[in-house]
Amino acid sequence: MSLKKILAALIAACTLTSCTASGRVHDKAYLRAVSICGENEKTLTLTFFSDEKSVVTVTGSSVENALTAAELRTGRRIFTGYTELVILGGTQEFSVLEDLLSVWKVSPSCMIAYGGSECGSILHDIPAEQLHGSVENAVKKGISPDCGIVTVLSGLLSKDHKAVIPEISADGAAGRTVPLCVCDPYGENFLSSIGENPFEKGFRYSDRPLCQLR
Repeated sequence: MSLKKILAALIAACTLTSCTASGRVHDKAYLRAVSICGENEKTLTLTFFSDEKSVVTVTGSSVENALTAAELRTGRRIFTGYTELVILGGTQEFSVLEDLLSVWKVSPSCMIAYGGSECGSILHDIPAEQLHGSVENAVKKGISPDCGIVTVLSGLLSKDHKAVIPEISADGAAGRTVPLCVCDPYGENFLSSIGENPFEKGFRYSDRPLCQLR
């Protein structure tokens, strides 16, 4: 299957289901923003539309396990289809972004940003609405290119295997960008180490980490 077909399938799966939230409204918590940190164990910090002052931090062996832990903590089903902002920290597997689109079914316009060392604390310190506004403003001013999840995935699935996302600083500003690329397990640039289409070499993107390069 071609790269374009893979991305198209992910978008189609998201579009068909992300805009419907079945069930009673008060039984759900509507996710507004989430930070995803950690490599072997995932730490998620979540904020919600209903109450931004309610910030939940959980850990799990995977993003899905951590989300389940958050549902147990809040006592409500967490609906992820309206998520506006995802903040990444450190090295993340490519499959994290795939799952956000195809399993969490976030909106194709959900913005992806880099939080660096502040990833785990920034949603505790600064309201999600302010962070989303900072990232949105950075895109409007041309500081950062479009960082919607579909655009980011398209870049990583392109022949260059690269994308650029805004970096959020400790004060909530998004005044610079960070390049992402698909890398090999040793942290080297994927293109320089492989140099060819990974599907032709038998590699799977979901097994490759996302590396933040300087």
